[in-house]
Amino acid sequence: LTVMGSLTLDTEALKRLKERLSPDLDDREIERVEKSSDFGILTDELNRIRDVEKHLVRYVYTFVPTDDENTALFIVDADVKDLLAAKDAGEAVDEEEFSHFGSVFDISGFDTAKEVIRDRVSLVENEYSTDEAFKVSSITGYAPVFDTDGRTLVAVLGLDMVDTDVSLVLRNVTRISLLITVIAVALSLAASIGMGALFTRGIIRLDRIVRGFDQTNLDVRSDISSRDEVGRLGSSFNEMADTIQNYSVQLESLLNAFKRFVPHEFIQFLDKKSILDVRLGDQVQKKMTIMFSDIRSFSELSESMTPEENFKFLNSYLSRVGPEIRAHGGFIDKYIGDSIMALFPEKPEDALRAAIAMFGKLIEYNGHRQSTGYIPIGIGIGLHTGSLMLGTLGEHERMDGSVISDAVNLCSRLESLTRMYGASILLSGVTLDLLPDKNSYGCRFVDKVQVKGRKEPTTIYEVFDTDPADMVIRKRDSLQDWNGAVKSYFYRRFREAFKILYELKKNNPDDVLYDIFLRRCVRHIKTGVPDDWQGVEVLQSK
Repeated sequence: LTVMGSLTLDTEALKRLKERLSPDLDDREIERVEKSSDFGILTDELNRIRDVEKHLVRYVYTFVPTDDENTALFIVDADVKDLLAAKDAGEAVDEEEFSHFGSVFDISGFDTAKEVIRDRVSLVENEYSTDEAFKVSSITGYAPVFDTDGRTLVAVLGLDMVDTDVSLVLRNVTRISLLITVIAVALSLAASIGMGALFTRGIIRLDRIVRGFDQTNLDVRSDISSRDEVGRLGSSFNEMADTIQNYSVQLESLLNAFKRFVPHEFIQFLDKKSILDVRLGDQVQKKMTIMFSDIRSFSELSESMTPEENFKFLNSYLSRVGPEIRAHGGFIDKYIGDSIMALFPEKPEDALRAAIAMFGKLIEYNGHRQSTGYIPIGIGIGLHTGSLMLGTLGEHERMDGSVISDAVNLCSRLESLTRMYGASILLSGVTLDLLPDKNSYGCRFVDKVQVKGRKEPTTIYEVFDTDPADMVIRKRDSLQDWNGAVKSYFYRRFREAFKILYELKKNNPDDVLYDIFLRRCVRHIKTGVPDDWQGVEVLQSK
């Protein structure tokens, strides 16, 4: 609570008040400060922190260290404003209750406070201390309040939290037990056993109730309604259980909200139970299949839309294809504008099936777009399998889950190449080789390329199951001839390859791949190829 409170304070107001601290402050100057807007803002913020649990939080205050390690100066105490109001109203107040602006705070006996100032970390005292005057036990938490740079200490937030009356109840129960024991021994052993059994029955019952209260069963409550100490203890337990359950619900809601920004699978791969356990620099190496998906000609499309229409369009599209990724065992690592980067940790075939399913949803979406007067859209998908490093990058105040790998860069290049080759889905030879049944998909060789940034060539293939039905039939029927043309091409029989490709082009004039290899054959026939030519196309652009 102290750490969260320290993040909500108005650091600018704190800095302005800090500048007004002076060793020779008089009462009138102190009064002016305590009636200032900055003082009022911080008083309200401190009281909001206390309002989180009024029955537990006793004092909330801020102070700053001095050159003397045993001395600090109060800036704002959450109670000062109300105490001053009571004093102005003529009510009797105890001046010792005031921790006025600039008053000295002797921290010589507060080792935890000094450690917070020295190490700039948030700490809680190791044990409760008892205040005899108020008959309560309290424990103090301290959290540094940093400037916007995240390093400069502006002040320290202190928060005193009291325990409930459980300790007092237990002490009362103990005293009564001893009294009963003394009386019982004096009367008779039988009376002692009888009264002991009568007294402990409620405690045993309450003990069973308390043991049933755990993380998986927060609804357990005591039904003991007696007016004795056991009844009071049961009532205190119920209050405590209500508080814990409320905090548990709030925390679960917060964690569920975080899951929408940080994939839960990412946290699992880092071997963490929740996002609260993730630390900067956590990392793990995994072999996965990467997917990159991108909307064709999105820049031109977005130019005709307002920013609001752009967001609505993208969210409408992503809400349809995103579930298909999860349904096939993948998770979305990040959105990059209109692009999706997803990871599939189990089988490469999961990624291919997800890509095909995404095109199925795209057909439905385009039908909706056409019925409402919008032009249909197209997408390209690249798939590649390789070793990745998953981890956290950034700095302590802002970090992000990230994936670092040459495989990620290659997959991004494959997605970009879908435009060049007129393909909907391109996958690497590595991914194709990992499919259990390649023949169950419409697949053909596309090219050997050396993409920018890589020295090793990559063999790429097209999965054309998502093409229009007539195009799928033509590509399947021409597979044998296409493979023959490819074989002739790589054996440097360019004239032979040209003839096959020319016939294929006549039957399939819309196939971009035939045009690419026809142009290459013409070029190689005219200029020849080097002795070390391997048929690898070197791509200079991303």
